[in-house]
Amino acid sequence: MRVRPHWSARAFRVAVATAALAMIVLASLAVYAPQALVLARDGFPSATWTGEGRFARVQGVQQEDAPIAPDIPQAAHKRFTDSGGRALLVDRGGRVAFETYGAGISSRDRLNSFSLIKSLVGALALKAVADGRIAHLGTPLRHILGPDVPDVTLDDALRMQTGLKVNGEPAKPVEDAGFSPFSPLAELHVYGLASILPDLRIDPGKRGQFSYQSVNTALIGAALEEVYQRPLPELLSEFIWKPAGAADAYWLLHAKVDTATAYCCLFARPSDWLRVGRFLMNNGTPDAPFLPEELWRAFLLPDFAPEKRRAGAYGWHLRHDVLDRSGASVRGPFAYFLGHNGQVVYLLPESDTVVVRFGREMQLLHSTLYELLDTD
Repeated sequence: MRVRPHWSARAFRVAVATAALAMIVLASLAVYAPQALVLARDGFPSATWTGEGRFARVQGVQQEDAPIAPDIPQAAHKRFTDSGGRALLVDRGGRVAFETYGAGISSRDRLNSFSLIKSLVGALALKAVADGRIAHLGTPLRHILGPDVPDVTLDDALRMQTGLKVNGEPAKPVEDAGFSPFSPLAELHVYGLASILPDLRIDPGKRGQFSYQSVNTALIGAALEEVYQRPLPELLSEFIWKPAGAADAYWLLHAKVDTATAYCCLFARPSDWLRVGRFLMNNGTPDAPFLPEELWRAFLLPDFAPEKRRAGAYGWHLRHDVLDRSGASVRGPFAYFLGHNGQVVYLLPESDTVVVRFGREMQLLHSTLYELLDTD
């Protein structure tokens, strides 16, 4: 004989009230913040490629896995392991000098770039200027995307100095540091740029100051698609990915729009990021330069004051610093792409070196490079 659980009248009322409250909350979210429900369903982008979700293919060239290079030096290996490293590769002079992978990761795995992809979108924007698709760096983006866009230039967006906000009472910040499921960035991530564009405004007090806002990269990506009349994954494939010799990669789409998330989440093998880093640091190939020499130098090694470079400067969607430790054999300015929690591509032109690092947590920038390269 089955015994029915005994519910008191009070417990029943509490259960009904809780269910009713949950329904009210869900209904409110569906009306006022539907992106929160989508994000709750999809979760945070994974660190490794699973094949699940909505992605656009970035066509590459067929690549067989090369033999694994020697393991990284012991000191670098400890720092790599302690920070949850997933991959660390070093190209010196066009040859893979060191290579290692974390537990459960192989050379075939495609890892999440997070914001590394921003630097490639920045490079594509400079390519559009070089091709004459965008008149010049001072071109207002509203001349390309229409009057709904605030009066900011391509250069403003590349340097992340637009000072954007989303209009309302109160106005909402669009800085990545303020991310929440209810933020404009979350809405952008789910519904694409068009969802927040009508409410984008300039905060006069912040214009001209650096502020890390992924919406800048979204604006640049939309401008690129407009001037070339082609989707971003195709542009990346043609201008950078294939010429660098990289294999197929997969770019996350917005949850509700069939466009790539310009600011995040390209899944590719670390070895292919090494190829892409080498391609950009060499300015393409001798027969087919990626950019005109002057523009390439301004991208890779801009003329920053030493103290600004030493403090970690931000250029055209590329970060900059310098190695200047007394007595060290590796020296000079370097540029780097940086993604969430320390995914990094380092470009060191003076030592003809490219370093790629993926992991769970950030590694110290300078210490990582000295431990890898100061071995002579």
